[in-house]
Amino acid sequence: MSGQNPEWVTLAEVSRPRGNRGELLCVDLSKGPERYLDLGTVWLFSAKEEEMGQHQVEEAWLHQDQLILKFVGVDSINDAERFRGGEVRIPFAQRAPLAEGEYYLTDLPGCVVKDATSGEQLGVVAAALEMPGSNLIELENGVLIPLSRAICPVIDPANREIRVNVPDGLLDLNRK
Repeated sequence: MSGQNPEWVTLAEVSRPRGNRGELLCVDLSKGPERYLDLGTVWLFSAKEEEMGQHQVEEAWLHQDQLILKFVGVDSINDAERFRGGEVRIPFAQRAPLAEGEYYLTDLPGCVVKDATSGEQLGVVAAALEMPGSNLIELENGVLIPLSRAICPVIDPANREIRVNVPDGLLDLNRK
């Protein structure tokens, strides 16, 4: 399931029911159980991308480093089973606020990439890729650029611009 589109942000993937009180074992894609409790209300989607309604978070905690969620009105294994393989989402507008200088990868596509020294436009971000080590941006021409502070000293999604100091040969390394 993609779970990431302009309308929704996926906070957790539901693995399976857990226990006999309707609890769900989830893969947390957010910032821990407190985030769910702070939100109070989330939306559940089935494995087939069907919206299964708004649900009130009753409890959220970690058990052996795995997120457990309990929703009001989901009180048995049978109640919880229908959410297996689904996702816990919130509307895009409810994403957590970020500190100064932070950004969401989902905000980078469409940003213009310019050489930090010359101001020359190098391309437009087609995708932002979460990778082990260093995240990458992929330009529309297929060029991959690491999102490190040394290479991308200015990342400004609000103004739709990224300024880069590209090492020699990088632009030709992986051009399509």
